[in-house]
Amino acid sequence: MHAHSRARHGGRLIALATTAALAVGGALVTSGTSLVPTADAATPAAPEASWEKYVLGPDSPQVYPVAVTETRGDVSRAAALVERNGGVTLTTRPGETPASVLVDFGQEMSGPLFADLVRTTAPASGGANPTLQVATGEARSFIRRPLATTITADTPTGATTIPVASTNNIEVNSTIVIGSGDSGQSRKVVAFAPTAGTGNGAGTITLDAALTAPVFRSAPAQPGPPPVPAVPATPVTSSAEGPSSDENPGQALVGGNDLLTPTGPGRLDTGVHPGFRFALLTLTTPGTMTIRDLGVDFQAYRATAKDYKGWFESSDDELNRLWYAGAYTLQTNLKLPGLRGLPDGRIYDGAKRDGSIWTGDLIIQGPTAINTLGDVGEQYVKWSLEELLREQRADGHIPGSPDFNKGRLNTNPTSGPNAPYAVGQGAPLYYSVNYSGYGARSIIDYYRYSGDDDYARQTLAQVEKAVAYNQAFLDTDRNLIAPRNPSNPSDPNYTRGDRDYFQSYQPGYYTKYSIDYYILLREMAWYERQVGTAAKAAEYDATADRIKQAVTSTLWNQKGGFFSLSDLKPDVIAGDVNGLALQYGFVPKGQEPRVLEALKVNWNPYGATMGEGLIDPTGHTIEPFGIGMETGGRLAVNDTAGAFDLMRRTWGTMIDPANPLYTGAFWEFKNSTGGVNRTTASLAHGWAASPTVQLTESVLGVRPVGPGYSTWTIKPHPGDLAFSRGVVPTETGTIDTSWTSDKAAGTFEMKVTSPASTSGTVAVPANADSVVRVNGQRVWVAGKSRARNATSADGYVTFDAAGGALDISVSPQKKKAATKVTVKVKPGKVLASQRASLRIKVRSTGEPSGKVKVRVDGRLVKRLELDDSGRATGRLPRLKSGKHKVVVIYSGDSATTGSRGKATVKVVRRTR
Repeated sequence: MHAHSRARHGGRLIALATTAALAVGGALVTSGTSLVPTADAATPAAPEASWEKYVLGPDSPQVYPVAVTETRGDVSRAAALVERNGGVTLTTRPGETPASVLVDFGQEMSGPLFADLVRTTAPASGGANPTLQVATGEARSFIRRPLATTITADTPTGATTIPVASTNNIEVNSTIVIGSGDSGQSRKVVAFAPTAGTGNGAGTITLDAALTAPVFRSAPAQPGPPPVPAVPATPVTSSAEGPSSDENPGQALVGGNDLLTPTGPGRLDTGVHPGFRFALLTLTTPGTMTIRDLGVDFQAYRATAKDYKGWFESSDDELNRLWYAGAYTLQTNLKLPGLRGLPDGRIYDGAKRDGSIWTGDLIIQGPTAINTLGDVGEQYVKWSLEELLREQRADGHIPGSPDFNKGRLNTNPTSGPNAPYAVGQGAPLYYSVNYSGYGARSIIDYYRYSGDDDYARQTLAQVEKAVAYNQAFLDTDRNLIAPRNPSNPSDPNYTRGDRDYFQSYQPGYYTKYSIDYYILLREMAWYERQVGTAAKAAEYDATADRIKQAVTSTLWNQKGGFFSLSDLKPDVIAGDVNGLALQYGFVPKGQEPRVLEALKVNWNPYGATMGEGLIDPTGHTIEPFGIGMETGGRLAVNDTAGAFDLMRRTWGTMIDPANPLYTGAFWEFKNSTGGVNRTTASLAHGWAASPTVQLTESVLGVRPVGPGYSTWTIKPHPGDLAFSRGVVPTETGTIDTSWTSDKAAGTFEMKVTSPASTSGTVAVPANADSVVRVNGQRVWVAGKSRARNATSADGYVTFDAAGGALDISVSPQKKKAATKVTVKVKPGKVLASQRASLRIKVRSTGEPSGKVKVRVDGRLVKRLELDDSGRATGRLPRLKSGKHKVVVIYSGDSATTGSRGKATVKVVRRTR
């Protein structure tokens, strides 16, 4: 780190490290243990700031339901679970609908559920104590679904128990059909049991009557002779909707349905459920059970207002809620140190799925974590990057995910440098060339935001190796990324191409891949200039320049006014391709409006579809990850209105509490009608958090330039907002920014306070003829720079700024004010060998600026610059003896009229 950087790293990181150490040392984390460090309880509470009402993190480590959504069967006093004033009693009788209660926690939760068991009673006829099933889901529609599974072993006629591939979606006393068509056998479910005793995996179903025909597992085709065709497994289905888990324990190692059979009063604890909003409790077997105080031990990162090191607020309530929803999404993705058998903290891609680090997601999650949580966010990013680099392949390929499929034993020795991988550890997935590039960029981003010099130097060689891996896919004749085999770039027969976040392979010269590599090269050049060599930086820049020229000359669709999807699909337009092209200056000068308009062909009320051929395998057409590239591009070329419109379409429905898929967090993707196509779709997915980053960096306007914000730029995009304010954490303190905008009046005011050791540039929305003041000093007047190297372009005036306090105002030039020039010559009588002094004042109710001309006897002798008060001083040249007429001419500027003033001076010879 920089020598000054440790000032921001305090008790929170010590607490996180201590937690990790305890986990490594063998102190097991149990349900109900909070891993979230908290502030000193004795600290007096400060008055709540206006932005704090948007914070979504739970106030307490224990979270309780906010509503009972549904009951079935015999349930009494269900409201007690919300009111916490007693117990709810569930009673299930043989042959009747099992008692169940569905509760709503209001937003995304993570952790084990708990409850106090008051009593449990076996049925009157005797027998075992009843079993309570607990299922969770991110959406209510996910938590009850029809059964659709298959037979896993040949089962003869007369059997009353059948083996099935999944025990999810099964409810006792429901009717199922074994087989299909006329051969289907209808039976009632008496009982079911997963083989593992819990979860939603393979198991058995007990039937109310014996099979009258055998059923079969799947069998592969046999070559013969005679050949035997493949036999599909007998299906097992039900139109009834049974309790269901939308989690995937095979990927995350946690989740699935719980089956609890307590024998007496005490605390009930489920397994960890990594992401859910609803919980369904069903008494699956006969008996009675009374429970109270049902809740969740929250085990994602619990950030209350005091934990936010950065924050954002504006005059638009919806944009504010977007910012905090993105922050909360990130928090639900944070795996705390010590949990799930891993000592470190990690940033997973989603809350319930996949339970893995992904490089594409980190591109968004890294800045979100640091901009919102400061040093704590930095630590989570660093932990995740360390895991990525640990699994970097010898050829430089960084895995798309270094720890995928934790519920699987991964013993393939070629799957990664540290194989074999144990259950719970996960194994690297070398997913895509482009995702390897995202990994390298995430490392560079971490350095830009954190200023961690030591880490940058330690990782430089590995990042160089990663860039070299991507370089192998550059067609050096065409200077475009080519469709080459990720495992063998020299393979001459490979045409399938790479895949990206949309998961479908893109053949040909796919435009986005070349732009992405260009971005990586530019970032790498910056990285080299900080901790490497200038020579390597120049090489990266030169390659990037060639790529930009090639993309612009070969993949720009002049007729359509956009960049083509690829050379094979020249007429297909995609928002990610063109959004990045807008951000990184690929669009030919003056063509930006055409691109912005062309992109709207993909818009619908719920966002923007990806484009032909990019739909993901489950039919999702709207992906927030890619849409963030388009909103970023629109902001980059000052189409703030378009960016806000697309944000509201895409993310606005996600944060609407009336939406049945609402979790308080952002979703992984959507279909064309605003929903999702599969229950395993993540409704708390970090790659969707780009509004949080863009509202901080492009609307509030603060973004890093040098490492750790040693240098920065501040460029707000007000759009239709009346104000914005916020704080950005840096290594040496915070950058506090607030601005107000009045478009009708043509005024803009901004206050900035930044660490004294930093510096940067500030750009404020202003016309060329606006007046821009900084701390009372005019830096831009009448289309000209007066101080701080001010320049004007694209509707902004930009100027240099040192750290400290800045008070900036932009105002229009008023109607031209009249002026009067007064001239004083001293002394009025001067010797021929001497020079008289001039004192000039241009008086006006306006603000005269520029220069005045000084003429003596009609001859121009001098030009003098006016200061901020309209004054100028100078000396006349030596003049011949006699009386001379002095005329001072002020030509005026955009705010004041011209005028002239006169004086005389008498020159005499020296006398003895």
